[in-house]
Amino acid sequence: MAKLSKFEQWWLNAWPHRLHVRRFVPKFLRACPEPFRGEVLEVGAGSGWSSRMILDTFPQVELTASDVDPKTKSKFERIRSKYGQRLIFKQADLMSLPFDRESYDLVLAIHVLHYAFDLRGAIRQFIRVLRPGGLLGIGDFNPKYQRGILKKFFPTSSLPWRKMMTDMLVEEGCEILVSQGELHYYIWARKPYPIEPKRD
Repeated sequence: MAKLSKFEQWWLNAWPHRLHVRRFVPKFLRACPEPFRGEVLEVGAGSGWSSRMILDTFPQVELTASDVDPKTKSKFERIRSKYGQRLIFKQADLMSLPFDRESYDLVLAIHVLHYAFDLRGAIRQFIRVLRPGGLLGIGDFNPKYQRGILKKFFPTSSLPWRKMMTDMLVEEGCEILVSQGELHYYIWARKPYPIEPKRD
């Protein structure tokens, strides 16, 4: 996973980013074709703004929030005082998730895949820890949008990036349920159930 620049570290806690999270994440969550349930993994949870929104919106779920930055742990210890056992934090790199196969009912990657140096490898990690029939939610943007401060004001269309992501998910055996958005896009996909061999 690519290391965050100082600007990106500042941006994650800046008020414009918080405002964007408050606008984008609810749209992303509402686009999910099914109610959230069971155990949820959020990869690249960052400052915890989206984690709080997930837990507040879906009081029936348990959330494991993961992030590669060890400094994030102290932020989540403070957040956990509100949510208790419903929230677990685990330091983890999205390219090598330290979770067992088929551990989660739902996996979320919100604005994190543009940091991955191997997109297919990251997607395979998400699918590996997802239970059969579980949902994978990806919300992101064209990575060119992230290069330099001026790019924040001149965004690039994410349609080719979104198509590439949906094609990759299909190639990995997932069913695409939702694919929307031009600048900031979101995709919801289902991990298939294993196909049982026909009995004679």
